[in-house]
Amino acid sequence: MRNANSLKSAKEATRFRRGYTTPARLREDIKAAHRTRPWRTVAAALTDQIVVIAACVIAGRLLIAEPLIGAPLALIAAVLTGRHLRALENLVHEGSHFNWSRRHRALNDALAIALAALPTGAQLSGYRESHLRHHGAFGTDEDPDLQRYRELGLEAIDRTRAGDFARELLRRLPAYQRTWWRDSVQASPAMTFLPVAWAAVFVLAPAWALAGAPAGLAAVAVWLIGFVAALPVLRFVAESSEHVYQGSDTVFDATISNLGIVQRALFHPHNDGYHTVHHMWPGVPHHRLAWLHRRLMQGDPEYAARLRRRTGVLMAPVRGGAHMTPTEERTR
Repeated sequence: MRNANSLKSAKEATRFRRGYTTPARLREDIKAAHRTRPWRTVAAALTDQIVVIAACVIAGRLLIAEPLIGAPLALIAAVLTGRHLRALENLVHEGSHFNWSRRHRALNDALAIALAALPTGAQLSGYRESHLRHHGAFGTDEDPDLQRYRELGLEAIDRTRAGDFARELLRRLPAYQRTWWRDSVQASPAMTFLPVAWAAVFVLAPAWALAGAPAGLAAVAVWLIGFVAALPVLRFVAESSEHVYQGSDTVFDATISNLGIVQRALFHPHNDGYHTVHHMWPGVPHHRLAWLHRRLMQGDPEYAARLRRRTGVLMAPVRGGAHMTPTEERTR
């Protein structure tokens, strides 16, 4: 018992402190921001699915009918597919925190699995266990994100030039995929086949019915490129940009918000880029993160001055409001 207590005390001692005190004047706003609205998250998930289906079906039909036009559009559709599958993964993340529905947890899990986990191959229970360790053991050897950062040397990636950044990401991508498989998929390998079933029902079948078997197969090929190629790259760029552990000793200082237009549109859908707010209050659902971030920028000088953020994928993190987005400038 003494050894177990000593181990627990050592773990507590090495875990990063929160590093931020909530201002009393904003506590009611923060409390209000925790309210979940299942219909909003359901609408977001259905929109993501509809975009994936439409992009693949249209691109598949064009590839057969007008190959010269269809080929470049198919590549765009594949990236769009990867982006919206990434958005659905972010909604699995929401489910891990019970941010679809906090009061009805069985409903939370049922919706997150059916509408977000199934199309992406994620296992909600396994992801929840891993991700909550990231929050609960942040900065310790048990933090799965820190393990990945160390294994892949993510903080050493050169962001000074786009070409160097791309090369270093691609060099690490196979190892990253192995760690992602280990942490997210290995617990339930059968889950990896469910996205294929989803694509067969919602991509292959409609394209086949509208334009025949060749168009159906072409549509599935577009989905497959999005799922196998675009999605891992988008996920890797996003996850490699969320923390800087070295030189930090608090969760606040080790967490980066990625708030540029391209970041929010492509790599961090559903307000995933507001990562500092998320780590301070993991129970705030995606549809309230941007609002709460703006409220903190307006109402708390400490948050506005200390926030670590990027407004471009290649830039190094900077502190505070000197690099505010136009929306934030207007709200100050």
